[in-house]
Amino acid sequence: MEKVKTLDGYYVYKIKKEEKSFYLADKNNYKKDIDNLLAKINDIKFDSVIIIFGIDTGEYLNKLRSLLCDRNKVLIFEPNEEVFNANKACINSDNINLILYDKTSIKEILASVINNINFNKLYVNVFGNYEKAYKEEYNTFIENLDCVYYTASAAITLAYRFKKVFLKNLIANLKVLKEVTSLNLYENINKDIPAIIVSAGPSLDKNLNEMVKHKKKLEKYFVIAGSRTLDAMMKKGIKPDMVVSIDPVDDNYEMMKDYLEEDIPLVFYEYSNRYLIRDYKGKKIFLSSVLVNTIPELHELKSPYLGGSVAHTCIDIANVMGCSPIILVGQDLAFTYNKYHSDLANFEVDKKNNYDASFVVDDIYGNKVKTNSTLNLFRERMEEYIEACRKFSEVEFINASYGAEIKGAPHEELSEIFKIYKGNDGKKNYIEDKCIEIDEEAVIYEILGYIEGCNLKAEVGEKLCKELLLNKFDKSLMNMAEDDEDLEKFIRVMAIIKEFETSKRRLYLGGYINKFLFDIKEGKFNMYAKDYASLTSSLKYQSECFLSYFKGMKEFIIEAKKLIIEILEEFYF
Repeated sequence: MEKVKTLDGYYVYKIKKEEKSFYLADKNNYKKDIDNLLAKINDIKFDSVIIIFGIDTGEYLNKLRSLLCDRNKVLIFEPNEEVFNANKACINSDNINLILYDKTSIKEILASVINNINFNKLYVNVFGNYEKAYKEEYNTFIENLDCVYYTASAAITLAYRFKKVFLKNLIANLKVLKEVTSLNLYENINKDIPAIIVSAGPSLDKNLNEMVKHKKKLEKYFVIAGSRTLDAMMKKGIKPDMVVSIDPVDDNYEMMKDYLEEDIPLVFYEYSNRYLIRDYKGKKIFLSSVLVNTIPELHELKSPYLGGSVAHTCIDIANVMGCSPIILVGQDLAFTYNKYHSDLANFEVDKKNNYDASFVVDDIYGNKVKTNSTLNLFRERMEEYIEACRKFSEVEFINASYGAEIKGAPHEELSEIFKIYKGNDGKKNYIEDKCIEIDEEAVIYEILGYIEGCNLKAEVGEKLCKELLLNKFDKSLMNMAEDDEDLEKFIRVMAIIKEFETSKRRLYLGGYINKFLFDIKEGKFNMYAKDYASLTSSLKYQSECFLSYFKGMKEFIIEAKKLIIEILEEFYF
């Protein structure tokens, strides 16, 4: 590595990589590269996250710092260890982090700073010639960044789409919990018994025909179906050992309406479709994602792995039970044969959906297959789960589908799998132990009490903000005396907000909270970094913002309370 002075008076590193020499930025007009980088972040918001690939000699750092406020975060990923070590001493501020690029940890680092509140405030840039010099590293960096971005944005998408139905299902499903068993009891009960996870991708048609041929062998395998695949299996004469339903919408009821009298154990969680859980006559097993965090008596309940599709949860259940190998069928995660679903698992609702392929990935044969961002996110999450499992256990994953390659789950023909894995006798699919002790009425009163308390606090906060706005002159929060009555009122406002946003009971409101915080931040708390110091010290500006906060808070709380009353009248009275 060589440090070279540029024609315009800066310094640039010249490196050698794979027998080729690269200048990490323009050796003739270095200022142009700095200007190009900074031009893209000149209008950053106060909470923007700036992610830069490459630092070179760090010549842009001083100008970068001048654009930041205290709330901004900067992550600079440097793929060259020598360059990284040479620049470590240049990073002397709390909100700028220089990170040595490592493809094994990059996703975890990105996920620690990108969330469902700030994902739309990202500024991603590559400096100078890094994209050419480190093409492979940069492409991997972008792939991981895309995955983290879509994961973060998915939470808001779900909040917008399902906030009402999530709350309705939660309240309704409380009623059945004393009649069900917990997945906790199933830990390792099927140790080393092969599990087959049946999904509804285009490969299902072929996979299911193979399962029919080896129907007798299935008696020694543990077969888990999702609600979408149950009908296809039953019509082929294959009865799964367990069915899992996590989708909240009524379409799932339609998919299972002909099998409500079956005795197949049904696994669900708080947000599963309330009508299906109410009407299903068979045995039920419960996973918890909300109550486990809000009710002390239930804090040891198993939580489902929610990777976006029911298959992720099915795989997690098989893993909890100690099954191995875990065999994936119909798990295409791509438009295999130019289809989105199996012909056997298409329903009326699918006619309304427009499934467009937007890019390609490698399939099991190394060829290209079409997919979209949703399916690709499911694939990435499944690969993450498999990788995590293999760090702590010897569980084996096999992909018998014909769609996208799933790293960590090598492809094997299902016919060969049946030859290799004979299975075991004695599998269990249900334990008769209704062990969940819960007073659903007390929980409902707690939720209603929490909502009513939030409404009262919002009214108090609104009143305080209105009083603060009566001041004729603006005051600076930085210069107010400790005994200033207005300062005391503002401190009370902040205390109300902190208590509301940190309470564990906010989880009862699920998507309502996520949507509200995102919307209010976009609408009111959206200042530029250059204005941050002046606006955050302005009592009038802050009071106006928080007045809008409390008004919005009251609106969604009133709506949530109304929905709860509707569900109570339908399911309890």
